Amino acid sequence: MIIHIRNFGKIESADIDFGNLTIFVGENNSGKTYIMQLIYGLINFFSEKEFNDFLGNFRWKYNSEEIIREILESNDEDISKNILEIKADDRNFYNNFQNALNDFISRNKEKIVEKTFNTHNLSIGSLSIEFGKIVDDLTIQCTQNLKNTSKAKISFHFNKSVNHTITSILFAQNNQYKSMNSIVKKSILTIILLMSFGINQYQLTDLPILYLPASRSGLMLLYTNFLAEYNDDKTFQNDDVVYQVNDGQTSENRYGLTEPIYDFLMFLLKHKTSEMISDKDREIISFINENIINGTMEKTGTTMRYKPASSEHSLPIYLSSSLVSELSPIYQILSGIQKYTFILYDEIETCQHPTKQLQLARLLVRMVNAGYRMVVSTHSDTMAATINNLITISFKEKKDELMSKLGYEKEDMLESANVKAYQFIIGKDGKTKVEEVKSHFSVGVGFDFDIFNYANDKIYQDAVEIAEVD
Repeated sequence: MIIHIRNFGKIESADIDFGNLTIFVGENNSGKTYIMQLIYGLINFFSEKEFNDFLGNFRWKYNSEEIIREILESNDEDISKNILEIKADDRNFYNNFQNALNDFISRNKEKIVEKTFNTHNLSIGSLSIEFGKIVDDLTIQCTQNLKNTSKAKISFHFNKSVNHTITSILFAQNNQYKSMNSIVKKSILTIILLMSFGINQYQLTDLPILYLPASRSGLMLLYTNFLAEYNDDKTFQNDDVVYQVNDGQTSENRYGLTEPIYDFLMFLLKHKTSEMISDKDREIISFINENIINGTMEKTGTTMRYKPASSEHSLPIYLSSSLVSELSPIYQILSGIQKYTFILYDEIETCQHPTKQLQLARLLVRMVNAGYRMVVSTHSDTMAATINNLITISFKEKKDELMSKLGYEKEDMLESANVKAYQFIIGKDGKTKVEEVKSHFSVGVGFDFDIFNYANDKIYQDAVEIAEVD
């Protein structure tokens, strides 16, 4: 999926092609946070009623109406005959869907921005998406469950690139196949859209996307008091909204927060520890314990607590170091009942000493390898260089020898080359252009971040001049 953005705030232009890992680098106030929150808001808008209505009204320019009806009514046990197939190279189908989707986004772009940022004062010129080659072969199979004629089973099989199957059970009443056709078509369109963002889900409710703000450490310490103060009845409801609408008019932003930050607070508030943490997530938690925080974390009641490895007693987060409080949200993502697989991680190196940034880069790679899709921003040349080194080693022919020599493990090596990097360049007019940083893994140097090179060269040249003066 590529997102095209024009004239959004101070962003003049941005064309973001997502990878399994996407890296944003740039100066302060260059627009990185704006872009990350807009991406969050766009994806989140797909769960709104307006988008569901759009899917229902989409003119299905694909010869499937009769096929779906026949499959749902068929008693043919030969499933191979009941296949509706849409392939990635069927450009007519994808172009029709993409054009209709962009028309919907264009008509609602101001609403998306207003809902995300809760202000009338942030404009956007244009916002659109572009499908890449989603999967090598996408096959949708719709078959009737012969044991129960009131049910229809729809399986989405992603072949070649993704060994993954999602099955949805749909319920039909009084043989209302016209209604069933609509459900089937919505399911197909939804899965194509979400898969293009790398989200392995077949429904638009409870999307597994989370934004971690740069100010997360302070929010971790104060969120319960903050929300209690701004809720008159001192309760927390799932349908809380950031701004209020009365008589068709939008009032002032009640909390003074954007939607992604408010949703982050609700994530902290509603977090519950799972009893069935996956093996991969447990391994990552162990890595955090042993290599970054030198202890363990757990949630007791509504409070996260930290137990240093050298102590028998645990401490509440507010008595722990900023290092621990910064890592607490990641700990909660890995251990929670609610699963989040699309993470927008703003200023990943906040409060981290350079030695810890080395470990944080390893953590990032391990999360990507575990199936998390990560979009991260950083101001740190140390963080960027470490990520760069890990990526470069990952694609060396003699990587095993290099890992052993440099003290890394196989889990620190990226399993996929699907990595993208972007620089946010502020022009003389104050506008920002987002430029893709080309990778050079084939020659062993990875990404070349010009924005850090300038600062490092300036420091070096200054040091040389200073040394030459008596």
